[in-house]
Amino acid sequence: MIGPEKLTEFVNQSGFPLQIAIQSLVSRTVSQHGWRVLYQEHSWINRADGSSGFLDLVLENRYGTSVLLVECKRVLETVWTFLLPGPRITSRRHAKAWVTRHGGGNFNWFDWFDLALDPQAPESAFCVVPGQDSRARPMLERVGAELVSATEGVAEEERLLKSKLPDSLRMYFSVIVTTAKLSVCVFDADMVSLSDGMLSDAQFHEAPYVRFRKQLSTRVPNIDQANGDSTRLLAKAKEHTVFVVNSEALLTFLSGFEVDNSSLRSLVDR
Repeated sequence: MIGPEKLTEFVNQSGFPLQIAIQSLVSRTVSQHGWRVLYQEHSWINRADGSSGFLDLVLENRYGTSVLLVECKRVLETVWTFLLPGPRITSRRHAKAWVTRHGGGNFNWFDWFDLALDPQAPESAFCVVPGQDSRARPMLERVGAELVSATEGVAEEERLLKSKLPDSLRMYFSVIVTTAKLSVCVFDADMVSLSDGMLSDAQFHEAPYVRFRKQLSTRVPNIDQANGDSTRLLAKAKEHTVFVVNSEALLTFLSGFEVDNSSLRSLVDR
């Protein structure tokens, strides 16, 4: 017969305890940050790309305007290092979210949109995760791409509900919460050796959360409403933002999460 210690080991390997603990933490501290658990283990399907799956958690703010689609990743004794070429560590306020704007009986916006919001955080397109198979698709890109697809799927799922409201605004954000420590590596790109591709001088800073932004979807976006049709616009339209948050910093992240009203003005006026 398998004893309790071995059974506990099996349970811990699943990662479900972290998901349940985060759900409990959010629920019992709602008065501190205003977010509530809207769904757990929520099934989704994105008919645009044929993907489907289950979201660990979906959180909603007190106003019902912002939604966080959360994937929980439990890892042990590891650091995810985000590369930031440049002379110093910098933080960004802009992030891409899915926005559903309904008013006057029409959907005035139902697509991705760049917003300014807090908390500020370093932004990177490169993440080094120790122990990954160099021949396989990087884990963070894979999880991020699935979250982006899930975000579109949930927005489409809720579209019918929003169409029944006279006026509504709904913003969807992709979030990975992990037990990994997060580090930002700042270095001078011109000092990387071209003979072996290695850097010899870098600064490392621990970060509570990071904005991971790159082309995480292969689906060609709609840029008809953009000013111009250059290949640069197309490339930028394919970028998405996934917030990566250390689990111990989650409450700080939730408490500080706020969309800048000025970045919404063009949508609200539609």
